[in-house]
Amino acid sequence: MKRRFAAFPEDVVWLVLTVSATLFFPVAQADLAFEEVASTRLYDRNGYLLREALSPQAGRGHWVPLDSISDRAVRAAIVAEDRRFLAHRGVDGIALLRAAWQNAVTGRVVSGGSTITQQLVRNLYHFPRNIFFKAVEMWYAVRLESTLTKEQILEQYLNRIPFGNQTFGVEAAARLYLGKSAFDLTWSEAALLMALPKSPTRYNPYLQMTSASKRRVWILRRLRGQGWLDESEFSRAVNEPALLFPRSSVFGAPHFTDWVLRQEGVKPVTYTSLDLPLQEKVETIASGHVARLRSENVSNAAILVVHNATGQILALTGSADYFDSTHDGQFDAVFARRQPGSALKPFTYALAFTTSFTPASILADMETIIPTDKGTFTPRNYDNRYHGPVRARMALACSYNISAVRLLQDLGVPAYLNKLRECGLESLNREADYYGHGLTLGNGEVSLYELARAYALLANGGRLLDLTFLRDESGRTLRKNVFPPDVCFLVTDILSDEAARAPAFGYDSPLSLPFPCAVKSGTSSDFRDNWTVGYTREYTVAVWAGNFDNKPMRRISGITGAGPIFHDVMIHLHRTRPAAPFERPAGLVLRRICSLSGQRPGPYCRSTLTEWFRTQSEPEQTCRVHGPEGTIDLNYLSPVFARWQSGGQTVNAGAGQVSEDETKTLRITFPGNNAGLKIDPSVSLSHQAVFFEALASPGVGDIRWYLNGSRIEGARTVRVYWKPQRGNYRLKVTGTSPSGELADEVEFEVE
Repeated sequence: MKRRFAAFPEDVVWLVLTVSATLFFPVAQADLAFEEVASTRLYDRNGYLLREALSPQAGRGHWVPLDSISDRAVRAAIVAEDRRFLAHRGVDGIALLRAAWQNAVTGRVVSGGSTITQQLVRNLYHFPRNIFFKAVEMWYAVRLESTLTKEQILEQYLNRIPFGNQTFGVEAAARLYLGKSAFDLTWSEAALLMALPKSPTRYNPYLQMTSASKRRVWILRRLRGQGWLDESEFSRAVNEPALLFPRSSVFGAPHFTDWVLRQEGVKPVTYTSLDLPLQEKVETIASGHVARLRSENVSNAAILVVHNATGQILALTGSADYFDSTHDGQFDAVFARRQPGSALKPFTYALAFTTSFTPASILADMETIIPTDKGTFTPRNYDNRYHGPVRARMALACSYNISAVRLLQDLGVPAYLNKLRECGLESLNREADYYGHGLTLGNGEVSLYELARAYALLANGGRLLDLTFLRDESGRTLRKNVFPPDVCFLVTDILSDEAARAPAFGYDSPLSLPFPCAVKSGTSSDFRDNWTVGYTREYTVAVWAGNFDNKPMRRISGITGAGPIFHDVMIHLHRTRPAAPFERPAGLVLRRICSLSGQRPGPYCRSTLTEWFRTQSEPEQTCRVHGPEGTIDLNYLSPVFARWQSGGQTVNAGAGQVSEDETKTLRITFPGNNAGLKIDPSVSLSHQAVFFEALASPGVGDIRWYLNGSRIEGARTVRVYWKPQRGNYRLKVTGTSPSGELADEVEFEVE
């Protein structure tokens, strides 16, 4: 015990020296980071505040440098909280003694004697309020004074202290309570703000303005006592009315800001690409049209507006009303995956135009039955009619389903699916067999966001851009050139051709606009979703309408549902300046053709028109469909039209069904037995082809074709092509079904 007692003074000295040495240890810079206090402010492209997201401390905080804070606020803070701030080294002994005396006299804690530096430490580390941690707080305060200058301490303090109403820092407080920057404060305003940190609840100006004003006057008197205010300034400040900024919660473009806050690259102050006046107009259009369509069981709509040149999102609304809890208004349909219907067809034709197909190519809009693992797929047109031989321009503009499906048979579903993914439709993540030929009719699910990006690709000449929510970054993240510019122009020219669209939609539909606009509608099966997507040279607009609960609408199509919404948005976008004509790239030629055959006009063609072609793809053959005295022979187009011509040029789809016996077999429908086919001597053999077609019953698979006993390699569908050669042939098709092997055979001659 003696030895321990004797060593005690030495231990005390060592302890004192150790503690004293630690007072000079700098505070870690990581402890001074502002992330926990900083809120995130999102502005539109014009500088309008859209939303302020709370910080991790559930508050609003805006960091500004000390020289951006009014000197009046700095001085008001010093006289209100720590008059000897410039003199002490973190702890004010005089203030501590005074606080102890006041607390002893009153019998309760009325003052803590904390300096500005100690208050900063408290806001940095959030220590418990007791005697032990009071000592720790003072220890940190001394260390902080060794780490930062007085100016740096003031900057940290004025950006961190709470001002009530979830607000941290004098800049955030100035904007909340006074609607202005902390740089522009008057003496009265500075004193009012610096009255709040003492007790943000007791001096809450929205609820306790009388108490806050009394403390404001007390601070002004101290400022006068320090010589920082003369009598005239003091009198003017005391009598200046305290005008509070109305308390409000700014929440513009709610779906857009919800989405932005989930993205990477969002800074505490982010200027977005959104145009708030346009956004508000788009929201009004959406809610107005949904109200009009309520009686048709339409409860929601979503709209996305994109600037083509930059990929910037200018407007985004995910529902008709974000605050409509009855219809789940906070759900964002812009990013929901749904079936787009015919809105995918333009990409089928774009892919076809990269091959030998042209807008003048004749497609067979006739009965088509395709066997699948799940049965047969029989596409139907929206008008429930067949249209026979149609030019590709008409087929796309009028959105004929059968033509698109037969075109996809030639292109192949895997190639088309890969191309759609290249266009940014990444939600199509199943195998090609899952979608089948219905993919061109929109049986796969995509989002409105993806569809808008894909259509913007067409507007940009085949260049796929990533869409961006930022104003000051171009957003032109070019993934790849998906289609050649001349192919995109052909699709654009068709989608903006009112005359070509008129047979299906008329001249006075919502798709008709007083300026060049390429547009396509789409309706999913059972009328659960309808879409209208299109673009001018400057903007792409994508619209969806329907119900979030997946209930069907009452026969509302893309034309009658989403179409009018699209129309009104486009009219508003170009209200001051009509859209410019689409720019035509190099590599295109304009040629006159026969309107029926799509070939060069012959001597008997009565109806001709002009059509665009990619260079070296213009027709070489002269029309022989039209003969003397008005005769028409569709065999010159393709022998496949023989059945069509014999049955007339307009056949009701309901009357074109096969018999019960025919649905239990596999039979060749073209060519007929003992048919005679002719090679056209005026056309190169490399440009001629013959269709072989079969009708297969449900469940028939493993289809194989044989010509003169040799298998036609790669032919595994009900329709195949063959390069004709003179001679006599025996054509056979085989398949398998649950009841056994099936086969059919015909003979024909090629002259």
